[in-house]
Amino acid sequence: MAGILLALILPNTLKAIDRANRTAEESNVKTLQTAVFMCYTQTKDWKVCNTEQQLFDGHYIEKHIVSPYGEDYVFRTRDDVSGNEGIGVIVYSALDPAAKD
Repeated sequence: MAGILLALILPNTLKAIDRANRTAEESNVKTLQTAVFMCYTQTKDWKVCNTEQQLFDGHYIEKHIVSPYGEDYVFRTRDDVSGNEGIGVIVYSALDPAAKD
C-alpha cells in the first residue's frame, strides 16, 4: 500500500521540485543581468561588470548568488554587428546551451 502511494506522489513531487529550481534559476539570471546593467550605468565599462565577484565587490549584489543546480553562472561579453567588442555582458545559466559556446 505504501509503495503504491509513493509511486503516485513521487513523480509529482519531483516535477514540483524541478519547476521550483528552474524558476529560481531564471530569477537568479535576471538578478545578475540587472546588476550588470547597474554596474555599467555607473562605471561605463563592461569589463568591470563581467563576473559575479566584480558585481559583489562593487556592491551591485548583496551576496553571492548560488544556482539551485550547483553550477556557476556564465558571463559572456557581447559584440555588436559591426564587430566592435565588449558592448554588453549577457548572463547565462550554466544549463543554457548558449553558455557552452
